[in-house]
Amino acid sequence: MRRRAHLAAVILLATMAMGSIGPRCDSESEIKILALESAPSGTAGGPPDPPPNCVPGEGEGWKADALCGGIFVRADGDDENAGTPDAPVKSLGKAIALATALPDATKKNVYACAETFTEKVEIQAAVTLFGGLDCANGWAWIGDQKRTTLTAEAGTIPLTMHGGGSVRMEDVHVLAESVLTSGASSIAAVADGVTVSLARCTIEASDAAPGADQSQDTNSATRGSDGNPGEGGCTAAVIPGGAEPVNNCEDGGEVSIVGAGGVGQPNNGVIGSDGTPGGSANGGAGQTAGGTLCRPGDAGANGTPGGPGTGATALGTLTQGGYIGLSGVSGMPGNTAQGGGGGGGARGVPTTPNPGRSCPDPNAKGVGGASGGSGGAGGCGGKGGLGGGAGGASIALISLDATLQFHDVTLKTGRGGKGGDGAPGQRGGDGGAGGPGGKALSDSSGLNDACDGGRGGQGGQGGRGGGGRGGHSIGIAFRGTPPPMDANDLQFELGEPGLGGEGDGSNGDGAPGAKESTLDFASP
Repeated sequence: MRRRAHLAAVILLATMAMGSIGPRCDSESEIKILALESAPSGTAGGPPDPPPNCVPGEGEGWKADALCGGIFVRADGDDENAGTPDAPVKSLGKAIALATALPDATKKNVYACAETFTEKVEIQAAVTLFGGLDCANGWAWIGDQKRTTLTAEAGTIPLTMHGGGSVRMEDVHVLAESVLTSGASSIAAVADGVTVSLARCTIEASDAAPGADQSQDTNSATRGSDGNPGEGGCTAAVIPGGAEPVNNCEDGGEVSIVGAGGVGQPNNGVIGSDGTPGGSANGGAGQTAGGTLCRPGDAGANGTPGGPGTGATALGTLTQGGYIGLSGVSGMPGNTAQGGGGGGGARGVPTTPNPGRSCPDPNAKGVGGASGGSGGAGGCGGKGGLGGGAGGASIALISLDATLQFHDVTLKTGRGGKGGDGAPGQRGGDGGAGGPGGKALSDSSGLNDACDGGRGGQGGQGGRGGGGRGGHSIGIAFRGTPPPMDANDLQFELGEPGLGGEGDGSNGDGAPGAKESTLDFASP
């Protein structure tokens, strides 16, 4: 029996459905179904019909006819052959290239054995691929029992159709293998700007891979430098305090500058300066003329932690090369800590008058008091944790501004990959120790040591990275014209989507993937 209605019968039945003659059809969709029964043979916008008796299965006991022209392909053929029934080529790619070069538009046909072909196939011109043929029996049609299978190595899209032409396929199973590479997708076919007519085909994607989990940097951020010591007294009229070490933090972090030690003078010590960045005043007081002792510098304020990155929620992007998923946003770096305050300086003249005993040789060296130690530098802020990688998608067919026509087609998908987890942020660097205050000379009388600088604060912890979005499981992911959805001609068997990756709380977790028969990836 013939497997399709003649176009004339379609027109007659459609006319009956519109009420011109005979009984009406139950619905407008029924007219569409009748029209699809003739598809894809001679479909508007598709390749021209082959010559009579050249469509496999069009009659009882159909076998290949050398007069049909076209190119014949079987797995044990030779790509150096002419592509005739008696001298078939070996690969579908070679067969398609030869067929598209034929001058007769009605003979741009490929006849393929019901075998498995492992290769990546690109179609860039009008061509028809008839599968499901028994090579050992005169190329007889057995598409109702066994189809031609096209597959490719894992991570490769087996079939890409582009170039603005039209493609017709019958009795073909396109299969994308499961993938293992982090974030890789399993995609069976892509139609980009072409008209595609499929009959009795299965387009199948397998399991996608999970996105990369990001690991924490176990090293702390740069530690602050220790403070410099103050100088002993009685060496000059004015004794400078310990100098300020600087911590130049990487990755654009703020510079942490410590407070300098307070200057030592004859009658009073000077207050130590404050550390930066930010924080409150933390320089230690100097010894006063009234005898009040100096005070050590206070510790620097710790850096504030960085904010967490957000989880990925957008759908991702479709291209001719496949699907690009969304990773989580990296966390923000922690802030640099404040440097410790400088220690206060001491006075060089005793609080109890003792002329000539304040310093051993006041006329030669001066009677400045010991100076304070500088503070320790603040630690750098930790780097933000990286966002988790996007889970791979399992997509049977990507349609980019393509026109699709189906007749008895099944679209299958596997499991979408889990989104990757975001990494915890890096620990902030420790603050440096404060420098010791200068000492009074041992042979001086009634003098005091200067005070120590304060410790630098600890750098802020980096924020955790957001989770990557889970991978989708989609029959047809499209941009442009929505695909036809007649249940009599199109069936879906969908796997489960991937879970979103973990981040810091609900805003930090990635969204799970979508599970949809069709999903519109409209351009923004």
